[in-house]
Amino acid sequence: MKKIKIVFIQDKLVCGGAEQALFDLANLLDREKFDITVLVQKPGGPWDQKFRDGGVNVIYDYSCRKATINPVVKARNISRKLRTAAAYRRNGEGLLDVVCPGADIIVSYSMWDHALCGFAQGAKSVKFIHGNMQTNEQFRNLILRDEKLLPRYSRIVCVSQAAWAAFVAVTGRRDGVEMHFNPIDSDAVCRKAEQPVSIPNDLPVICAVGRLAKEKGFERLIVIHQRLVEQGIAHRLVIVGDGPDRDYIRRIVKAVDAQDTVILAGYQENPYPYMKNSRFVVCSSFTEGLPVIAMEALCMGVPVVAAVPAVGEAFGDEPCGLITENDNASLMEGIRRALTDEEFYCQMKAAAQRRSAFFSGKRMVREIEDMFLQMMQED
Repeated sequence: MKKIKIVFIQDKLVCGGAEQALFDLANLLDREKFDITVLVQKPGGPWDQKFRDGGVNVIYDYSCRKATINPVVKARNISRKLRTAAAYRRNGEGLLDVVCPGADIIVSYSMWDHALCGFAQGAKSVKFIHGNMQTNEQFRNLILRDEKLLPRYSRIVCVSQAAWAAFVAVTGRRDGVEMHFNPIDSDAVCRKAEQPVSIPNDLPVICAVGRLAKEKGFERLIVIHQRLVEQGIAHRLVIVGDGPDRDYIRRIVKAVDAQDTVILAGYQENPYPYMKNSRFVVCSSFTEGLPVIAMEALCMGVPVVAAVPAVGEAFGDEPCGLITENDNASLMEGIRRALTDEEFYCQMKAAAQRRSAFFSGKRMVREIEDMFLQMMQED
């Protein structure tokens, strides 16, 4: 059987939840059925090599610009450069026909500056919706900027029920709009989680993982942590991640005098031992679709306390954690309860361990594979 050629379009391969979800999806898809390429707009991201090491073909729009002395190749490259420049003048339309011809399915996985590059002649097209358009104004504006293009996609995939409901409410579109959780490579997560990590164990540890950016709510999490410590609820907070707010977060830790109990672990290629060795994982974000980190925590049997309602979808019918209101006081009370109510915590822990089987990567990716296969059968 001829492999289905799928091209995922990604803005940049940086350390982030969407990028990890793409990495897992690309590696979980059956390579006997699918030929996978990731086209990156902004090269040089810290995860470019990670994808290549994982066996994923990573290309850039300017791959034709490599120096050569072969006159035939040079002439072909000049032609491709001219066609690429022309495509960008058309807002990206026709770009994929130049840089990765012959694609069967184009997946617009993350925003590009040039909206029309999500389409190619003769190819089906898919757009992933990772955020909640009702709670994330910036994300909503990006989608609505290209709203006229939405009917051109063969499928629109929302990564949570909350993201689906928000997309339908804002755009009014339902046809071809589906909901699929991002598949996670559960086997790899659990294997990596067993690696040793140095965390002081004299106090209970709670862990947060993510890009150090405003929307992740790490500032309020640090303030909440310090208030609980001052109230006699001793614990440590470990934050794993890096990002544009790195220096600001460090200043917040110093400003609230939490240097003794907050560990800023920075970017870690393997964050899972930190999560595995914590009492629970906290999602303090102001807005999310469905955080990959929450699903990864549950696949390890680690409970989750979150201020984002969509995380509750990952719980299913199990009380795997606690969903609070998305305000500081509610999140603080949720963290307090998970730290101090031992009976409640044991119930969360047992439920998370039961729920872990749901996050089998092989099971989750089958939904996406079936969607791709069905699309290829449609006229």
